[in-house]
Amino acid sequence: MASSDWTPKGPRVELEYATYVGKSLQNGVDQFLGMRYAAAPVGDLRWRAPAPPEQQGIELAQEFKNFCIGTSEKEASGVGEDCLYVNVWKPTDATRESKLPVWVFIQGGGYNQNWSPNYNGSEVVETSGHNIIQINFNYRVGVYGFFAGKAVEKYGDLNNGLRDQLALLQWVQENICEFGGDPEHVVIHGSSAGAGSVALHLISPKPATAKLFAGGIMESVFVPQQPRKNELEWQYDRFVQQLGCASDTAEEEMTCLRSKDTNVTQEANVPSPFPESSGAPFWYWVPVIDGDLIPDEPLELFARGEFTKVPMIIGNNQNEGVFFVPQASTAQEVITFMNDNYPRLTSDEDAKIAEYYPLSDAAPSNAPYFPSVEQAYGESTLICPAISILEAIRNADAEPAWSYRNHIYDDFYASIGFGTPHGYEEGAIFGPNNTNNPGRYTAPESFYTYNAPLVPVFMDYWISFVRTLSPNPYRSGEAPEWNPWNESQSKLLIELDNLHMESVGESQFERCEFWKGIDRSLSSE
Repeated sequence: MASSDWTPKGPRVELEYATYVGKSLQNGVDQFLGMRYAAAPVGDLRWRAPAPPEQQGIELAQEFKNFCIGTSEKEASGVGEDCLYVNVWKPTDATRESKLPVWVFIQGGGYNQNWSPNYNGSEVVETSGHNIIQINFNYRVGVYGFFAGKAVEKYGDLNNGLRDQLALLQWVQENICEFGGDPEHVVIHGSSAGAGSVALHLISPKPATAKLFAGGIMESVFVPQQPRKNELEWQYDRFVQQLGCASDTAEEEMTCLRSKDTNVTQEANVPSPFPESSGAPFWYWVPVIDGDLIPDEPLELFARGEFTKVPMIIGNNQNEGVFFVPQASTAQEVITFMNDNYPRLTSDEDAKIAEYYPLSDAAPSNAPYFPSVEQAYGESTLICPAISILEAIRNADAEPAWSYRNHIYDDFYASIGFGTPHGYEEGAIFGPNNTNNPGRYTAPESFYTYNAPLVPVFMDYWISFVRTLSPNPYRSGEAPEWNPWNESQSKLLIELDNLHMESVGESQFERCEFWKGIDRSLSSE
């Protein structure tokens, strides 16, 4: 709704393209929900870089809007292609002169879903003593965010999910002063693919990107297969054929694809096996090395020191792979799954995987080789990329990086043999009451009960980092000093009543060195 004589009640912020009216909460926080940061990426804007939002007049910003539809999802209320919205929480008394630190959260979902939409950022603002601003937003995923091929590049753009994120960060630079924020003190924070996105922004060769943030947080940095743009013509051809858009010219094919309704497009937005693989990968659409936003293989760029040097927090959960792997009954099933996700693995590398991840004790509810495939996938895709990045930071004598290993015991997850799974800490970082998305991420029940003492530990470390670019100055009273990885190659172990620095074992380094050396591309071209 927009009208020049419409005067709704609530805090308001005047941007160049709209005036948004938010809502004042009882905890001294104002929230502005569902504000456009880019035009709806539909019609001719599908598969193009985000365009500026249109002029809107006065708009209510009191409810969450659509998040972005993902791979294998159905159209439903609250999800769709028109999804480029941002949410902001600010102290009620913040003004342009306040210049508060800004916390931007990039949600995960394997680049195939918006897995953590609509978190409520008001508690972290309140807990900070009303000394920060918190932001979250949606970005395109699946085929809408990461469709690739020569035709897409010529008649559109590649890596549009990442381009959405950059558009949001530019929106912050241009508009956050109106909310009381400091555009020169922005911390980008991601979980899973959100953390992978932080890593990709760090290796961007564009000088302007480095000026968009002053620090970063990577929880469970996600580094899956890494195709180059010339490796995905089969994926483009398959999608075109499935939608009946094959034509004599690429331009006609792209016009046809853009004409399809979302519900029709979704019928083809499903995973398929990579060429010469037997099963579909867990993550089908991912960012591509395009020579622009992603100039080369990301871990190689980190190893060469070609990344933006800013303070970082980088860490993992103990059992990163449990949500993504099959109930493997044999060693061969482990190898098959790993090859479905990393099709360039060699026979010698298969043998190393069997050696590094042998049969071990499984919970009664799990198949014999479930712990093996869980550890192999968790280390290859999430844990070892984090260690590689930490080592790159140390070797480059860069800004400090703090690392952690989350090993919280949870009765429910322990009972099913899942340990401390992927994404576990998010419920503590934002508060368990603020992270419940039915059917998506939901905070563990234990954060309301026996693990509740760990909520302020996580939250205060993160708030301290956002405020000062160090987790230590505003940490919880009983929390220990967190030493940087740069000095000792040590991590903060996080367990109930057992927080301390620990060393990383030689066997872990050896396995991670192995995973750093694999070919994450899809072909030998």
